[in-house]
Amino acid sequence: MIDALPPEPPSVPSRKRTWWIAIAVALIVLAGMVVLVWRSGPAPSAAQTAASAAPVAVAEPVALPRPAASAPTSQWQAWVTQEATAILKSQTAALLSGNFEAYLAGSVPGATAELGRQFRSLRALHVTRFEQTIDGNPWAPRTASGDWRIETVADYCLVDSDCATDFAESDTLWRVTPQGLRFTGSRVHNPARACYRCMEGGQTLTRPWQTTELAAQAGKRTLVAVPIAYRDRLADLSRRVEAAAAIADRYTVGAGRVDRYRVYLADRASWKRWYVGAPADWVAGLAIPTGRDRIETAVAADSMTPDFADELLRHELAHVSTLRNNSFYGRGEVWWLVEGMAEHVALAGAPGGATQERRDLRKFLRSHKLSSVAVRAPGRTARQTDAAGRYAVGYFALQHLITKYGRNTVLTFFEQAVQQGIGLDAASRSALGRPWKQVDRECAAAVRQL
Repeated sequence: MIDALPPEPPSVPSRKRTWWIAIAVALIVLAGMVVLVWRSGPAPSAAQTAASAAPVAVAEPVALPRPAASAPTSQWQAWVTQEATAILKSQTAALLSGNFEAYLAGSVPGATAELGRQFRSLRALHVTRFEQTIDGNPWAPRTASGDWRIETVADYCLVDSDCATDFAESDTLWRVTPQGLRFTGSRVHNPARACYRCMEGGQTLTRPWQTTELAAQAGKRTLVAVPIAYRDRLADLSRRVEAAAAIADRYTVGAGRVDRYRVYLADRASWKRWYVGAPADWVAGLAIPTGRDRIETAVAADSMTPDFADELLRHELAHVSTLRNNSFYGRGEVWWLVEGMAEHVALAGAPGGATQERRDLRKFLRSHKLSSVAVRAPGRTARQTDAAGRYAVGYFALQHLITKYGRNTVLTFFEQAVQQGIGLDAASRSALGRPWKQVDRECAAAVRQL
């Protein structure tokens, strides 16, 4: 099953700007089926076995003819599915081979701009796999143009040919013309409608390449993409992300290793429509789970100032390296721990240390009685000072734990409480050797004294 994105996702503030992390995790259970055949009676003879092993010719499917105008909807659905499947297959082959003219085949001239933008973006992102399938039956035309609507799912890989694939959903439009079925356009899948082949319960995400033309650069550990208008910032951003990835790699929690960090720089328009839509006004960065074992990050271009960019990137990439393979992070009980860990990584080596975070904490304590460090995420309409104070509580609480118990012990505590989802008390007793109520009380006292 997959947990839906929380209505009030965890968020990240710092200094004059704040960050937001919207985490939903796919815990995919693959069920195996064992079939036991009870055989009674005599075993088959060798002749019978040989006969049964003879090859059987498989008939090629017969292409469906174009239905008559008066044919029932079911016949038209079957034919539209057949024709659209063939076009999508050819389109995919053209994309992977870099043949734009072939990519346009099977579409109307009016779709050229949209297809060109997606083609260039996916090629820039070094797409290595792109398998498009039709989800369910085509919807009968109800528009003035008579376009059919087909829900499609694209499983794809970027840069690396062997990867945990992501999926993107689209509502594609198709028109019956004298020349045959033709693609006319697409839009991001309507989340109000089911997607039967997508991961069960998953929320529709708007992928950056679905709405924005991108320029991209792959590094040793990263893939960085920017809107085409920001291409002059790409080289510097890629360098910064590579440096942040090297630090985030030191804090990998759980088994395995992040295959590649993906970071997208969002302009103001993209910031409002990528992934799950416009975040709160105080948000500057996103960490979004996009598939099994995959979290992508996006940062607002306006927040990537010279004095803040590296810290923001370290924070977001820390979420990628520490939040994988679990169904618990993002829930209120461990929000402070999730964000405290990201802040710990973000401030590693930062000039000035946690001077601003200390100011944020003192402002927060003036209006809050801190009896527990397990503070909840800021609300969507929270003031920036309140959000920053909550992140400061998480940061200093984690610093206290590391000072008292050691980094490795605290990482184990984090893994058990967040990734394994056994809860703060069970994780505290297991990793720290004490009930969480006692540890929490001491942490809160230490934070209040700062």
